[in-house]
Amino acid sequence: MLSSTSRSQRAARAPRLATTTAILALLAGLLLVGGAGAGHAGQAARTTPTSYAQQAFAATNTQRKAARRVALGKNACLQRYATRQAKAMARRQSMFHQQLGPIMSACKLSMVGENVAYGYTSGRAAVAGWMGSPGHRANILNPRYRLLAVGAAQASNGQWYSAQVFGRR
Repeated sequence: MLSSTSRSQRAARAPRLATTTAILALLAGLLLVGGAGAGHAGQAARTTPTSYAQQAFAATNTQRKAARRVALGKNACLQRYATRQAKAMARRQSMFHQQLGPIMSACKLSMVGENVAYGYTSGRAAVAGWMGSPGHRANILNPRYRLLAVGAAQASNGQWYSAQVFGRR
């Protein structure tokens, strides 16, 4: 059976991703990568921002372990920026990157990167989407990163927004 939903309508509802990386205190340009992924219907009602972020954190380290990378540790300074970014995107109902220079300075890092997404109904689904994109996958599996924070927030329309912030001292 054919669907009456147009391609542009489906694209408007599809989850989206974006990534950016800065290496060795030099901010590289912003790399935006679009992509689609899938979540699981029904999870949104029982998902909290904390559980969403915990799922994404665990799923990221699962991917790193599978690739024989060191597990990433939590960092309170990075967490403030990841949470703030997710909330800002949800409030504006728009996906965008934050400036990474201030994060590097405030958190005393030599390296920082960020993945952002919206439309995924769980942290696991967001990581699966990021892993399907070369730029996001590169951030997740970068062997030089040692720290990670994940923020998640739900917009007033129910859409989830998430931000991963990676770092190295």
